Amino acid sequence: MRRPNTVIEDARVLKADYLPNRMVHRDPQIREIKRNLEPMLEGKSARNMLLYGAPGTGKTTMANYVVDEIQKYSSEVVSGSVNCWKYPSRFKVYYNILQDLGVNLIHRTGTPTDELVDKFQSKARKRPTVVTLDEVDQIEEERILYDFARMEDVALIMLANKETALYDVDERIRSSLEGTKDIHFPEYSKDELVDILEDRREWGLRNEAIERSGLRRIAVRSRGDARIAINSLRIAAEEAEKEDLEEITDDIIDKSIPEAEKENKSKSKEKLNNHQRVLYDIIEDEGEIKPGKLYEQYEEEIENPKVKRTLRKYLSKMDHYRLIESEGEGRWRKYMIQE
Repeated sequence: MRRPNTVIEDARVLKADYLPNRMVHRDPQIREIKRNLEPMLEGKSARNMLLYGAPGTGKTTMANYVVDEIQKYSSEVVSGSVNCWKYPSRFKVYYNILQDLGVNLIHRTGTPTDELVDKFQSKARKRPTVVTLDEVDQIEEERILYDFARMEDVALIMLANKETALYDVDERIRSSLEGTKDIHFPEYSKDELVDILEDRREWGLRNEAIERSGLRRIAVRSRGDARIAINSLRIAAEEAEKEDLEEITDDIIDKSIPEAEKENKSKSKEKLNNHQRVLYDIIEDEGEIKPGKLYEQYEEEIENPKVKRTLRKYLSKMDHYRLIESEGEGRWRKYMIQE
């Protein structure tokens, strides 16, 4: 016989990717995203957007939340999303978006990308479509941005860590994205993270399972990252359940935070493509390494190496996700694994 939960009321609410009914501390960003999408409801073109900010600042959650609200208002609006770090090729981007749009696809070897483009354009001409490209700076074939920007019935929401994510794209592509609205997502303050955790506590945990001081203990050590904060709360609650406790103790909280960071790092490592993984492994093996030597070893290990500009982009992405860190500038720069 299964014993009753002592701490957890609804485990779904304690997941970082759970979409709550109410969002806190992102009202300006939510209003701006809505303002740019609402023309679609009147048969007009929406404004493309770039949502930028550090990991764990709510970009993906807020984009999904607003798109969900728009679709509740009008069943005509359809949407698809893809993480471009996990699926960086033009083929994979279209393939995943089409699946979200309900198009049944048989992935045959040799299926041309243009066939998927035609299917998407045919679908988008019939109904207003929102396309969300998470980790947009990781796209391998930037022409896909040009594809979407030219489609009048498509609203493009791009997510990245930096405002400069699209600065290096081809001039023609950048021109097609002229008028894109930049929306900044700053890191959460400690008080804002406490409020976010309060919301999760209210709907996910039993009464008095954790004191507000415990939530602040988590917030202080989460470095402005809501994902780490929420996952820390979940891990702490699960541990309290294992120990058959009715309250989450400070000792359990202190152990949960490094576990959440480790879990976060593991998920980020899983998203690394083959080239990024080779770079990461070289840095890990060397302890610390300068760019010149890193590129040299990478080129020895990879059959079709990427150009240095792409490698710098990969390293910057891994730095943002706290997989690696760097010190110094120019010829004095060196990379190392972030502990």
